[in-house]
Amino acid sequence: MKYILILLALISLSACIQDNKNEQRNRLEYVIHPNPDDTLCISEIERAKRDIENGKIVFTQTAGFLFGFITYEAELRDLCKLNGLEFDYDLRSCVVYEGQSEGCYGDYMDKIIIDKYGIDFKENLHKKAESLYQISNQLEDEIVQYLDCDIPPRLPNETKQTSDYNLTVTVNRPNIKEKKENYGGWPFFDIGFTVEKDSTMSGFHSIKFMAKLKENKKYKDELFEIAVKHIKAEYPIWIPGEADGKQVRSDVNVRVIITKKE
Repeated sequence: MKYILILLALISLSACIQDNKNEQRNRLEYVIHPNPDDTLCISEIERAKRDIENGKIVFTQTAGFLFGFITYEAELRDLCKLNGLEFDYDLRSCVVYEGQSEGCYGDYMDKIIIDKYGIDFKENLHKKAESLYQISNQLEDEIVQYLDCDIPPRLPNETKQTSDYNLTVTVNRPNIKEKKENYGGWPFFDIGFTVEKDSTMSGFHSIKFMAKLKENKKYKDELFEIAVKHIKAEYPIWIPGEADGKQVRSDVNVRVIITKKE
């Protein structure tokens, strides 16, 4: 029974798709030879022809009261512009006049676009615009790893992130010790934080703490606060990272070496 229902649903969907294709074909054929008494359609066709003669080909979206308006309009406008097209809504009225056809402007433009770009062009551009819109919204609050950014976050004096960030802070206290042996040195943190789209910082956290000496471990929390305070004071502004041409929230990793004033 389950498989029969699925089969019926697929048949129904296929029929709907075919009906839509037939309707589109009929409308495109109609604007080639409209009824001589259909003055509304003829006037819209003439308007479309004038626009085309002036170098204006319009990618139309049928819309009316409570239907047809799309959330990804901005992305679709940008894609149209890249393809030498303009985007506009082909608005439909709630009033139907006998013998008069609305939408002939959009249908004629569709015919020109199909002739120039192919029959699937409009559908594919809609899909691409919707995908870009979804990516944009996903990135709105998502934290993007700096390696995944097209342009990583950076400091204002940098045209691009050129190296890892290694900072040194010198303190009077606590009484940390330097390891003098091989692979020694002062304690350090690898600290991560988020560069927000307004250039501020948030979410400071310790990725790694190397105490170097056992007696330095007890100062971890205090040293972390010192390191964060230093970053905020000395590097308060960051240029946000970018992905897909948009600024995004992105992470930054900084190494802070903490030395003691002699």
